[in-house]
Amino acid sequence: MTNNISILAPLYMPTNSVLTSKPSNPNLSAVIQQLDALHLLTDACKKDLAEHSFELTVSQGQYLMKRGDYCTHIYFIIAGFFSGWATGNGQTITSFIAIPGEFLSAIEGMYGISECTEDVKAEEDSVLIALPVEHLIRYFEVYPEMNIVMRKVLETYYKMAHQRSVFFRVGTASDKYLYLLDTYGDYASRIPLHVIASFINVKLNTLQKIIKQYAGKSAHTQLSKSDIIVFMDQERPFFQKKLSITQLSSKLKITPHLLSYLLNVYFKQNFNHFVNSYRIQYVLNQLLIKNSIKQYSLDGLGRESGFSSRSSFFSEFKKYTGVTPLLYLKMNCNS
Repeated sequence: MTNNISILAPLYMPTNSVLTSKPSNPNLSAVIQQLDALHLLTDACKKDLAEHSFELTVSQGQYLMKRGDYCTHIYFIIAGFFSGWATGNGQTITSFIAIPGEFLSAIEGMYGISECTEDVKAEEDSVLIALPVEHLIRYFEVYPEMNIVMRKVLETYYKMAHQRSVFFRVGTASDKYLYLLDTYGDYASRIPLHVIASFINVKLNTLQKIIKQYAGKSAHTQLSKSDIIVFMDQERPFFQKKLSITQLSSKLKITPHLLSYLLNVYFKQNFNHFVNSYRIQYVLNQLLIKNSIKQYSLDGLGRESGFSSRSSFFSEFKKYTGVTPLLYLKMNCNS
């Protein structure tokens, strides 16, 4: 028995994919920022990532991997999105949908030593950063921080999969559709209907009826966009750590389902993105008001705004401003 992955798992790449010798700086920076938000990487690790990762373009309808193949890379989605398809008992279902900012791999064959059990297909022209798993495994030994990063990645996806599994068993067809709107935000309108129907396990004609039902709602008679904005500005519910959609909807005197729908229609955001945008704006306003703040106070300001952890604060701040809180402070505020 050999441990040489290149022997156990022959390289699989989509036949029509386009590779570049190395990732573009903006795309590589996006990956490193996402990893840094989970746990800070050393400069040596970042240099290694830049040296051994590459950019991959996958056309709409093209398979990134197929059932029975070996997945010898871990991917980070830069643009576009993918669907995963599982087959069993004569049925084929959509097992997951992955969008930009997420990692993508074959869970059962993540390290390229066993066969994939799902087909993974691009639903739009997509761009990814790919890292060979042989280097990822090496990083576990050379760069201890990568063990923490990948543990957090797997914990996040395990939690999401568990929540989705439970919710889809007990929720109604409308509940499932609103879950999709809340989870995928603006991407929900770009996902093909047959993919959505398969993902939430309803018939296509049932999904079409649900969409028509919500499209026909006079949402403005329920709660207007300005009503929500005024409430958020005056009451500042985002200060509450781990604020849930049920708690916010109760404050607004509507159902969680309707709030999820309204946030998607009015703001093109899911619940978490919507609340975090207010938290980040509060931090930015405080930095401008104070015009000077010690670096050690940034974590405190993040907690004050409603973030429950440093990593979530830094991650959302980067998404919103494109830079870390420390760099933003250096660029925009006097010392």
